[in-house]
Amino acid sequence: MSCMGIFTGKKAVVIGGSGGIGRQISLKLAQCGASLVIQGAHDSEKFLSLVKEIKEKSSVEVKPIVHEFKAEKIWEVEKSILTNEVGSSDILCVCYGPFLQKKLDCMNMSDWCNISLLDYALAGFFASTALSSMRMRKWGRVLLFGGTRTSSIEGFRTNAAYAGAKTGLCSLVKSIAKEYSQYGITGNAILPGFTDTEYLNERQKSELAQKMPSGRLLEPQKIAEMAINLMANPEMNGVLLNMDGGWTPSD
Repeated sequence: MSCMGIFTGKKAVVIGGSGGIGRQISLKLAQCGASLVIQGAHDSEKFLSLVKEIKEKSSVEVKPIVHEFKAEKIWEVEKSILTNEVGSSDILCVCYGPFLQKKLDCMNMSDWCNISLLDYALAGFFASTALSSMRMRKWGRVLLFGGTRTSSIEGFRTNAAYAGAKTGLCSLVKSIAKEYSQYGITGNAILPGFTDTEYLNERQKSELAQKMPSGRLLEPQKIAEMAINLMANPEMNGVLLNMDGGWTPSD
């Protein structure tokens, strides 16, 4: 679908928007006319190049915010500029959530805190912050990212803690749809499979591609296109979209 101008006049905040899937979502939102606040962990050349590309290809306002999330300092985010921006957003996309692959009997307290705070509580806090003002304006879009096949309660051998947090996010999305649709707000989640991003080295890409039924990784641009489709259609609410090429976890 063409998205030209569909979000003109709307303010989008993209958490984890400087790279990977988030980068592509930032680019697509700019094409759709939304002004942007993009969070990235580091003031890198990659982040600067994204801002430059958006400004060259569109006339929307774009504001980069460098903020690195750390579990031991998570409370600082509540009074940050980033949270102020989320509080006045029309569109919230949380593309951030560190992956952890560890068996349960190898997890320590630090692991549990990191997963609980960075993969679940952080997204929940940002959603709560955005929903208050969205409700007053009677329009809003919340898009979160779950884990592969976390749309229902499953068992996992090597990443159970991570999957548990992402399953919780899926419940959060359903709760947003149930309570806030009356205010013109939608909540959806995409659950992507193995995706071709700059965060993987060539060995990892090769190994993960072999696990996919198609033999290739997902394209972040395709995921971004689906993200726009979900947010553009108010009828799409409470959707937990498995975008994994048919992959089923075997471990």
